[in-house]
Amino acid sequence: MMGLAEIERKAFDLMATSIRKYEFIERWKFEGKTIKLPFQREAEPNTLVVFSREIEVPNDGLKWFLKVSMEGNALVKLDGTAYGTIDDVHTYIPIRPGKHKLELIVSPLSMFGYHKWRIKIDYAMLVGIMWEPYVLAQRLLDLVSFIEVIQEEDLKEALMKELSDILIRVKSVPNIKQITLLRMLLHDGGLGIKELKIGRFDVRDVRPDYMFLSAVYGIGAMKGKIEDIPKPRREHYLKEIDRILEELEDALTRLRRIFPKIGKAYAFAHSHIDAAWLWPYSETKQKILRTFSTIERLMRRYGITYIQSSAQYYEWLEELDKELFEKVKKYVREGKWILAGGMWVESDVQLIDGESLVRQFLYGQRYFLEKFGRIAKIGWLPDTFGFSASLPQIMKKSGIEVFATYKLLWNERNEFPYHAFIWKGIDGTEIPVHIMMSYKSSMTAKSLYKQWKRYKNKYEVPFLLYAYGYGDGGGGITWEMVEMMKHMNKVPHIPRIVKGYEDEYVAELKSCIDNMPTWEGELYVEVHRGTYTTNLKMKKYMADAESVLRSAEIWSSIAEILGLVEYPKEELEKLWKRVLLHQFHDVLPGSSIREVYDEAIADLKKVIREAEEIIHSVLERIAEREGNDLVFNDLPWERREVVEVNGEYYLLEAPPLGWKAFEPIEAKEGVKVREERDKIILENECLRAVINKDGELISLYDKENKREALRSTSNVLMAHIDTPGMWDAWDINEDFLIQGEKLKTLEKAKVVYQSPLIAVIKVVKGYGNSRVTQFIKLRKESKLLEFETKVDWRDKEILLKAWFNFNTHNWSSFYDIPYGVIERPAVRNTPWEQAKFEVPALRWADVCDGDYGVAIICTSRHGYTNWDSKIGLSLLKSPIYPNPWSDLGEGEFTYYIYPHKGDWFEGEVYKRALEVWSKLRVVKAERVKRKAKEFSFMRTDAVVGALKKAEDGNGYILRLYNPSKEEFEVELPREGIEMDMIELKELGNVGRKVKLEPFEIKTIKIS
Repeated sequence: MMGLAEIERKAFDLMATSIRKYEFIERWKFEGKTIKLPFQREAEPNTLVVFSREIEVPNDGLKWFLKVSMEGNALVKLDGTAYGTIDDVHTYIPIRPGKHKLELIVSPLSMFGYHKWRIKIDYAMLVGIMWEPYVLAQRLLDLVSFIEVIQEEDLKEALMKELSDILIRVKSVPNIKQITLLRMLLHDGGLGIKELKIGRFDVRDVRPDYMFLSAVYGIGAMKGKIEDIPKPRREHYLKEIDRILEELEDALTRLRRIFPKIGKAYAFAHSHIDAAWLWPYSETKQKILRTFSTIERLMRRYGITYIQSSAQYYEWLEELDKELFEKVKKYVREGKWILAGGMWVESDVQLIDGESLVRQFLYGQRYFLEKFGRIAKIGWLPDTFGFSASLPQIMKKSGIEVFATYKLLWNERNEFPYHAFIWKGIDGTEIPVHIMMSYKSSMTAKSLYKQWKRYKNKYEVPFLLYAYGYGDGGGGITWEMVEMMKHMNKVPHIPRIVKGYEDEYVAELKSCIDNMPTWEGELYVEVHRGTYTTNLKMKKYMADAESVLRSAEIWSSIAEILGLVEYPKEELEKLWKRVLLHQFHDVLPGSSIREVYDEAIADLKKVIREAEEIIHSVLERIAEREGNDLVFNDLPWERREVVEVNGEYYLLEAPPLGWKAFEPIEAKEGVKVREERDKIILENECLRAVINKDGELISLYDKENKREALRSTSNVLMAHIDTPGMWDAWDINEDFLIQGEKLKTLEKAKVVYQSPLIAVIKVVKGYGNSRVTQFIKLRKESKLLEFETKVDWRDKEILLKAWFNFNTHNWSSFYDIPYGVIERPAVRNTPWEQAKFEVPALRWADVCDGDYGVAIICTSRHGYTNWDSKIGLSLLKSPIYPNPWSDLGEGEFTYYIYPHKGDWFEGEVYKRALEVWSKLRVVKAERVKRKAKEFSFMRTDAVVGALKKAEDGNGYILRLYNPSKEEFEVELPREGIEMDMIELKELGNVGRKVKLEPFEIKTIKIS
């Protein structure tokens, strides 16, 4: 019996021998001139250039392919139509016989963003192949790779013997040109003039002897400089192929009787396309064109099914190529092209406001319905870095029936126990979850075998979700993958492949619900904890943009109800969609390249400015009507706060979700300041804070509750070395948190401002070349101690944290999540608890023991370490990869310490957090005519996440969220109808009162 190496050689010989003809295409039109390959020119990374020419493909019974060896990627257009891609893994492309106009739209960026600031094409050629032998050889090589991983010795031996018996008589030996052409086709750099960027995993690597022969003799043979060895006769070769095909079919049939198929795999072609990552948004648009045109061609040829998320991508496609967009619409109608996710993009789902998460589905699902006549049923977030426990409720109320993901397989300490399960959210909503073993599988027997071996829930849910195709940088499937799919069901002892259709897959997964285990709470992914912190500016402007969009909608809605303005629906929707794009799971987390943030941050600033213009215009109109200066409050409870207006401070009151006249309250007793030798004491009606000369908090006495809030010195700023092993911007190493260096005091704490309404202490600290300036503030009547922080950071590979030690005795702490609250352990007894050494929170974390607690509030810093009563807020992370400039330079943020009675709800932590996120606004009328009437739209302790115009233009949408573990009732300003979150289904009249279950989100339509 032959060994595996001999079997592999026979298969490669058959494959190389199937290559019969080639023709170099040297001359091309470029910028109005004729150029000859090889060609090279300097180019900016985001350049697109066009090469074109006429070609004629013979109609001689061979299958002809276009091979282009180049740096970067190219969209191939054939006769003016997008046809496919040439990239690192789509290394050649079939061309039908006849005369054609051929265009290459070339980008210097490779699939993963590598570039050399140039356009370079080494060669282009047409290659003619005998198709049936070529595909047969691919099948044989797939079986060779399969044998290498088979654990069952009897199956391995039986399959090797069958292949040995079939191939031992093969006499075909390719010549040098055929060997060289095979290497050129399968991999870039066939003539040794281009290095490989990434390896292909859907085809087997060429043998080392082939590599040597093509590298040493290939150029000479191809150019006629050396004499080649004879090429095998075609007639003899074809007889061998017929025999091998027949014997292989018989052999696999025999083996399947002994080693039957196991399980099933729903096969969906797929391409995970990051909206931005190691390339900017502009390149993603080109990736979509290249990927979708490849999918369309293969779908037309093979009838595959393809699954693709992200409504944004389809909108881009419609703008860029209407012809291709119409083809996609046709395939969606036929059920072959499956719309997935239901979101605008595959966003982060931990660091965005709950309303942002709702809008991802609202705009995504409604776009799908408008353009394609249907919404997505499969939730699709394979690569997001953790999943909030509110997500099941939001998905289910947005039309999603099942959820598919992958990232939980990346857990670094604890293997996630299930691959198919019921996910139960904090409100009790349940949704079935199916974990893919990969979201970029290769459609090989080896891949199917290994995935089934790994898959945990074979008995409860006896099938895989098998997404195959190149991803992250796009690309999708190759023709080899699709050809191999036909072969997979003949291979023994691997899952049976069925073509994935949405309705069939969803129905079968839901039919298994009764068998599935249940997982309650968040899906915490034990990697990429640094993404809660990396890129300060991105996260700050995102939080600000979410806040002003909410305010713009609320005031526009109320003003329109009062007949004062017309609601700017189209303008606000466009602003929202820009924000949703920048919430993509590699953009908001800080793990993209510099060019992405140059664009995203600039755009978020524009969004904020444009939303502020809307707010200002509307509030001015209201103030004009009222004839007085007004204070506006967009939260649904009364507020009494010290507000800064044009550099002056005022103590103001405002009614719930409304306004009243600007009438500053006289401060009878002000904030007291006392300086002693080594400390400064700030005191108001609620708190007494003692700050040492290093700006550290050595005491925080809660006067209302007669309790010291600190166990030991707090607000200790520590610089931790931050050099994770691989994922620089993404990860944090726990060992580095245990060690750290306190920042040095450059300017000792001193009082820089004092008035009856506010006192401010300034302290300046340093580390290396970096400076951190803090303004510690206490306002009259406030229980919030503020730490306004300005950084000028100049040091790389540092994680900056502020550490606190609160005077509580807690086994767990509570954290704000999008439209929810999650309880996490503060102890480290189990490996699962130990793995949560850094966790995300949206706006606050509360260390409480039930009777008393202390919260940290920060709207743009999201990473927390909590060990018993000690808690650290991550302030800044300055990685090198993939953006060496990340968090360098100036930045600012504010965090707050808030001691309180009871838990987070009794202590109203959520209210204080929303108040610092959405501040009171003061608008001056042009002239004061009369005393303004106080106005309140509604009053509730629930969170009003949104008040906006309904999507159908009839009435308004009120989004209510219950932030507590108890149910309570909300009185509505008008009669209401409950809707689903995407405003497609009426769920029933609720009258003027609506009951909210614990952590429930309700969407109410009012007139």
